Amino acid sequence: MATGEQVVAWNKVRGQSIESELYVILDLWSEQPLASSTLQRLAGLITRFAGRLVAAGVASLLDVTLADCEGFIWAPTKRHAAPSLHTVHLRRTALRGLFHALRQLELEFVDPTNDLDLPPKGDPRTRPLTDDEILSARVAALGRVHAADRAALALALAETTATTGEIPQVRWRHVDLAAKTVRLPGADPIKARMGRLSPWGAGLLARVAGEATPGSDEFVVSRRGSYEDPHSAQAAMANLLTKLLRSAGMDGPAIRPTSIRLWGAAQVLHTAGIEAAANALGVSSLDAARRTLQAPRETQ
Repeated sequence: MATGEQVVAWNKVRGQSIESELYVILDLWSEQPLASSTLQRLAGLITRFAGRLVAAGVASLLDVTLADCEGFIWAPTKRHAAPSLHTVHLRRTALRGLFHALRQLELEFVDPTNDLDLPPKGDPRTRPLTDDEILSARVAALGRVHAADRAALALALAETTATTGEIPQVRWRHVDLAAKTVRLPGADPIKARMGRLSPWGAGLLARVAGEATPGSDEFVVSRRGSYEDPHSAQAAMANLLTKLLRSAGMDGPAIRPTSIRLWGAAQVLHTAGIEAAANALGVSSLDAARRTLQAPRETQ
């Protein structure tokens, strides 16, 4: 719920400019019980939406129409491709968050997306890769330049069940090549744990170790640019693995970077049971682990 101070701030800037109005909305959002990565992603979408409104000559968020919303939701991506169904639904979610905040500030405000229907997403669950698909991903990774390519190293860590948020944090001191394990730091709600390298991953890291400094604070997956912000690092890693999967001929709503991590957990499930698989995933619920690993094969 908006505070009295936020309502006063809103009344001061209402109608002045989209940018000043958006500042109040984002301040209101910052107090919501959302993960920082989720908040940053939604804020980025809303900022882009606001930019479109300014370019179109819209003076205030209170003047947004259904047509403005539809234009944003179905707009091509930065690469001029049609947006995926996942992206379309995420954009609508961001808009509804914006309009929910506006309603807290303007009680008479009506959400223009109330009558906006989108195609159903279908079953959103991500499935584990198959053994054949993991092999294809490895071949694609090694073909990208050489064995030390970032994509290959990221794939090796993802196979241990590391998330895209954990991979950028793994340093050589976390790797035990003799035991073929990697200490994974966890990231709420995922618990810290020990991941096991696949024979392929262990071999890759052993070869690359000669070019690095085992036991040091160096990152296993070398960083290009500054990723001090964990959200930026995670996004960059997700993008890297997404490109790798696509280059290996794998795409679709059920195949995402998480599919690699789920493959690693599925190996544990087959050899040690559901409890060990849940531990490998870093989750506490056995039912949640079971549902995740039994996601349907359908990808279209």
